Amino acid sequence: MFFGKVKQNIMVLTISNLVIGLIEFVFNMYLSRILGAEGLGVLSLVSPINALFLSFMTEGLVVTISKISAKHQHDGNYSAMASNIRISTCFSFFWSLCLTGLVWITATPLATWFLGDSNLVYPILATCPLMLLMSISNIVKGHFLGLAKIKIPAMINISEKLLRFPILYCLIRFFLGAGNFHPVTLVYLCYAIGEMQSVLFLLIYYKKTKPAAPRIPVTPKEISRTLKPLVLGATPICLTQCLLEFVNAFSSVIVKSRLCSIGYTAAESLALLGKYKGMVFPLMNYPMILVGSACSIVVPRIATMVSSGKSHFARRLIKRSLLLAFTIGCITCMVFWSFAEDMGVFFYGREDLGPMIRLAGVCSPLLYITATTTSLLISIGKEAQSFRNSLLQQLLLLIFLILFTGVPKLNIYGYILAIALSNTVLLLQNLYALRKEQRLWKRA
Repeated sequence: MFFGKVKQNIMVLTISNLVIGLIEFVFNMYLSRILGAEGLGVLSLVSPINALFLSFMTEGLVVTISKISAKHQHDGNYSAMASNIRISTCFSFFWSLCLTGLVWITATPLATWFLGDSNLVYPILATCPLMLLMSISNIVKGHFLGLAKIKIPAMINISEKLLRFPILYCLIRFFLGAGNFHPVTLVYLCYAIGEMQSVLFLLIYYKKTKPAAPRIPVTPKEISRTLKPLVLGATPICLTQCLLEFVNAFSSVIVKSRLCSIGYTAAESLALLGKYKGMVFPLMNYPMILVGSACSIVVPRIATMVSSGKSHFARRLIKRSLLLAFTIGCITCMVFWSFAEDMGVFFYGREDLGPMIRLAGVCSPLLYITATTTSLLISIGKEAQSFRNSLLQQLLLLIFLILFTGVPKLNIYGYILAIALSNTVLLLQNLYALRKEQRLWKRA
């Protein structure tokens, strides 16, 4: 019965995430028509910088809050659950205010010195309102995920993604050319406006579904008791994601400079970068939604099983998660290999994406399983191990990028090769850590 409920929740979340992913994918196609390949290349330069700031503020909160809320629900401790949400939301909001100040201070140096274009200051600053709003929404989303209340938050998320189309259309129609800023700025303002309605409806739903329970006074001791597990659980995940986003930002600059070093112009380098990161990469990420949905449900469940001594059920869920990721990866590989050229023409109207799509499909099983093992390490409380493994993988990725993308015959395909080799190392490390922990469960 338990596994049946887990499957049902995975199915609901998967369907909703597939719809959300489809909307985001269509939105990405819409952006490709507006910005072009070179514009997507510019977006690929800016978005990792903005994602890095967002990671400092949001990453780890959803997973950690989901695990904490699942534990409180399992224990029937609803007063502590409400206190945890209240204190965590305030902490997250004030932390985002501090990071917003950091963005204002560093925007100009990052745009001018790191990205090499002073016009990209405004796209970096545009992430500030999004950070403030996500500081609230991520706490509430994590809470609902831990309680397996998925349907209404999923509908709210879908409505947010749908609103992006009319919002961006209006912003471009009335504000593009009205100021001295890049069109990418409007994309992030569009995200912030959509997130605003999401926060509003999530808070309304939280107030209506919050169980009646005595209110725990907010004392320094209670604040410390609430924030300690939140910070300890979220910090390694946050550091891991920040590392990923930092390397993502740095890798875009490396790839651009290495392509220029072998004879490509700056515009041609940005176009190649835009084709891979702005067109092919979203295609490969769409099936990842299935993997991510399963992991979102499985992580708090495995954490609850391990803490309650049900390691046998945890092992079964781990095996099924890995099998699901491998199956999705194989299907993706076959589809991408068979219809690569057709997909490039159908989605983006380009006939030069076939080889990239085909190679991305070959890498899919590896990337999907690796992402699953990372989530599984977090579910069993091995966040620090996950961070150490990811640190090595990202260092290897940078080394491989420098080596391979500077080879004329490889050029942008060196990016795909670097990702494949570095993720192979990460997968082996994660599987070893999972296997080692399961041996300890058997001995216990």
